Amino acid sequence: MVFGLALVPLIALGGAGVDIARYETIRVELQDGLDRGVLAAASLTQNRDPKSVLKDYLKNLSYANDLTLDLDYQTALNQRTVTASASYTVDTTFIKLVGVDRMTVSAVSTAQEAKKKIEMSLMLDMSGSMNDNNRIKNLKTAAEAFIDQMVTEQSKAYTTISIVPYAGHVNVGAAVFDKLGGNRLQSNSSCFELGETASAYGSDPMTFKGAAQVPQFTHWNSDPKKQKVMRPWWCPMESTSITYLSNDADALKAKIKALEMHDGTGTQNAMQWGYTLLNPASKNVINAAIATGKMDSKFADRPVAFNDADTMKVIVLMTDGAITQQFRPKDYNRDPNLEPQNKEISSAPTNATRLSNVCTKAKANGIIVFTIGFEVTGEATKQMTNCATSPAHYYPTSGAGITDAFKSISISIKKLRLTQ
Repeated sequence: MVFGLALVPLIALGGAGVDIARYETIRVELQDGLDRGVLAAASLTQNRDPKSVLKDYLKNLSYANDLTLDLDYQTALNQRTVTASASYTVDTTFIKLVGVDRMTVSAVSTAQEAKKKIEMSLMLDMSGSMNDNNRIKNLKTAAEAFIDQMVTEQSKAYTTISIVPYAGHVNVGAAVFDKLGGNRLQSNSSCFELGETASAYGSDPMTFKGAAQVPQFTHWNSDPKKQKVMRPWWCPMESTSITYLSNDADALKAKIKALEMHDGTGTQNAMQWGYTLLNPASKNVINAAIATGKMDSKFADRPVAFNDADTMKVIVLMTDGAITQQFRPKDYNRDPNLEPQNKEISSAPTNATRLSNVCTKAKANGIIVFTIGFEVTGEATKQMTNCATSPAHYYPTSGAGITDAFKSISISIKKLRLTQ
């Protein structure tokens, strides 16, 4: 009789493992289905009712019809949050012998797609070496696709992109140069000298009134054969000047199509201008761009403060080679069509230090820096890796693979994340 009485709890205890294993199996698959469902429901591109989306991700469960679902979601202009809980009551087999007839399996999940306002500077290398291996064609295809990924009907209300094409220097555009009060030497292109010291790079924007202009000259592109496929000049022409804070995808892509290759690789100058266009201290540049019709006044409040919690500031810097020396004509009045006679005003290592200064300052101010090394090696790889927010933010690529690099960056910027 004693053995018989003891047998019931022994059976219950021994069989409890079976009931618990079944409980855990259901809990894991329920949690997995719920996680995937809320991620899909939280997408800002999702047009279906969130509860219907969630049910679709759970319908393959054998007990789907017996689930109890609770769902709450909130949608704002740039954000959607979905919180869901699910529960299912499991009938026990063995531990019911000790009075536990059922166990309730519960799962909770929250997903959020939060797209902050985005301010972006996109710096594109237009140096002569971009003519090699079809690089210029691959870059333009990739950059245009990137614009389509970043500027959609859903995102354009809170996204602005500045395009900063560069060769030896950066052309701010004739109208903006004159509005800022630059000291014009020639009318063929419009690049500001940014200062003779490394400390000028990464500092608040320079005073432009009366600032010197880069003269028109070439260094490596005087060969007529090169000039058949690219412009000779160190400072790019108007076709390859800055595009200021725009959310017009068609206009941005048209600008990319029109970019032309020029002489030199002044990556430090591109980075300085990319940083300037995200720097709230650069209102003089923004005001000049608006006043000259180069930028829509609806974005006059940008760039916002670096610590603005609702804004993500992003730099995407692309190059196909290491930084070169900076040259200038020995005689600034020399006819630019004559054989070049130049002097070096800063070395490649000095210019690399200048790039590093800007990268460090940008990252210190919370700007996310992505870099792309397009078929680069050696020093260029080091420069781009060190400039990026982290080694994971550096994308080495080649050929048509540059499209994938840009796509990965767009996904990183917009990625969906579980918050619970």
